Amino acid sequence: MIEIEHIYKSFDSRRGKLNLFSDFNMTVKDGTFLGIQGKSGAGKSTLLSIIAGLQKPDSGSVKIDCVDICALSDKKSAAFRNQNIGFISQEQSFLENFTVLDNVRLPSYISGSKHTRQNDEQISARAIKLLTDLGIEHLSSCYPREVSGGENHRVLIARALINDPKLILADEPTESVDAERTEEIIKIFRDLADHGKTVVLVTHDNDALKLCDEVLKV
Repeated sequence: MIEIEHIYKSFDSRRGKLNLFSDFNMTVKDGTFLGIQGKSGAGKSTLLSIIAGLQKPDSGSVKIDCVDICALSDKKSAAFRNQNIGFISQEQSFLENFTVLDNVRLPSYISGSKHTRQNDEQISARAIKLLTDLGIEHLSSCYPREVSGGENHRVLIARALINDPKLILADEPTESVDAERTEEIIKIFRDLADHGKTVVLVTHDNDALKLCDEVLKV
């Protein structure tokens, strides 16, 4: 469960202080597929970053399964995120000298768990299945610079899911993806929620929002 209580967040801008959130509260139950909609600059991406522990609010708390991630150190926050959260950002951040398959497998290798040959084979098999489900298994040996923007978005999704996280945060995951592939991706999120995962999706796609359990406008 996500419990956000009394969040305040502001930024300094050329026009003065910009208040994105003032006493913002939200609860998301386990297994919910939540869509977030709003105008550009309304704070949608910032909200996802706060939930992921990538940004801290000026005040307030963000609890995920009773753990207040705002109170964690950067190191503990990163470890918690790696083990519990799949984060799909708009920024296509990859290790350029790693193949698509290696980029997808990477979170499993930094999770701190012990790896054996059998475990490595299981990680690779899971990565290949995720790439297959997303229709890009043929790109596994390619490098990020060799694939399109839309394909890279799907690589990000596969990487976010490799550790089987309980919470998936997706920031415009279908941007630059055609309508058919968009539908397939949203259905993957819908299926994840149906199987107990919590999914928070930021999107401008009204058709995608139709598959959400709840829609929050910010």
